[in-house]
Amino acid sequence: MGRRRKGHTEHIEPDLPITPMLDMSFQLLAFFIMTFKPSPTEGQLAMQLPPPEQGGGAAMPDPFGDKPAKYIVRVTANASGQIARMSLKEEGSASPPTDLGADLSRYMNALKDAMQRHQERGAKLTLELDGRLLHEYVVSLMDHALRAGFTDISPILASGGT
Repeated sequence: MGRRRKGHTEHIEPDLPITPMLDMSFQLLAFFIMTFKPSPTEGQLAMQLPPPEQGGGAAMPDPFGDKPAKYIVRVTANASGQIARMSLKEEGSASPPTDLGADLSRYMNALKDAMQRHQERGAKLTLELDGRLLHEYVVSLMDHALRAGFTDISPILASGGT
């Protein structure tokens, strides 16, 4: 009996016909191209463009003219987490902030007045809250703002709040 040497193996070439595989891949490609039907809404954006204006040379409207007013309510809290003082200021206004004390009814009336002045274009409200303020007062302030007509309310932590 003859012994084989270790490490010596016969090299066997695999017999894989490539042509039939390529034929099948092209047939599948043609099948998928012919049977693909995109949905009717694919690639369409739902938008309504305004009708073209008659007259042509109209002036461009002021982009900042219909910008909603922005009000800032700064709320400070005492050591026990209750409202100590509130002030209301319109952003960009030269007038000093309106001191509301700690009275929620004055806060509500001031917000209603502000909303009535800017009802046609809306208004935004930012609540700058002291870090010590209890959660129940934050919820109460936001609830009063919603009842006054504000829909865009942003509570933030006041700079310097603890």
